[in-house]
Amino acid sequence: MLGSKIKWSTGLILVILLIVATNFIDRNNFQRIQDSVYSIYEDRLIAKNFIFDIQIKIHEKEMLLAQQKDSILASERTASQKTILGLVEGLSNTGLTKEEKRVLSNLSEEVNSLFTIETTYHNALNKNSVSKRFKEQIKNISNTLSQLSDIQISEGKRQMQVGKKAMESIELLTQLEVWIMIFLGVLVQFIILYNPKKKVED
Repeated sequence: MLGSKIKWSTGLILVILLIVATNFIDRNNFQRIQDSVYSIYEDRLIAKNFIFDIQIKIHEKEMLLAQQKDSILASERTASQKTILGLVEGLSNTGLTKEEKRVLSNLSEEVNSLFTIETTYHNALNKNSVSKRFKEQIKNISNTLSQLSDIQISEGKRQMQVGKKAMESIELLTQLEVWIMIFLGVLVQFIILYNPKKKVED
């Protein structure tokens, strides 16, 4: 009777250990997928949106400067600068890699330099010389924004690979679980049903 209980307990413990182990591994893989999807949305798509909006605001300045619409450029200067600074700050609050932080730091410096040149431009009597610096700084910012856009693409691909590997791990684990369950089922049956015969003494 006691031996039978031990056998049942051993079989039950093996099944419970398998369930706990597979559940832990599954949760870990699902967490990796969730983190990957969240990172793609929060740190890549939203960041890409910030970059795009900054590009639009910078392009607006570039167009007004090219068309020599100085009065409009001057009237919109304060609101435009405030918007750009807000977008840069929003971008800084997303999950940035080390490289992104470096490029974003350069962008912040370039934006501040642009605002300084813009103020000088509006106060200058001879705007031609300042206009050239204005255009060059806009170009510098556009190049930096392109760098940030490229990083979004590469990081997005990396996160997709992380999610893909997690999915492959889950598929492999599911197959292993089936075979392990079959093996344990056979093992439990063997433990429960095995009843070695005692040797008969002469």
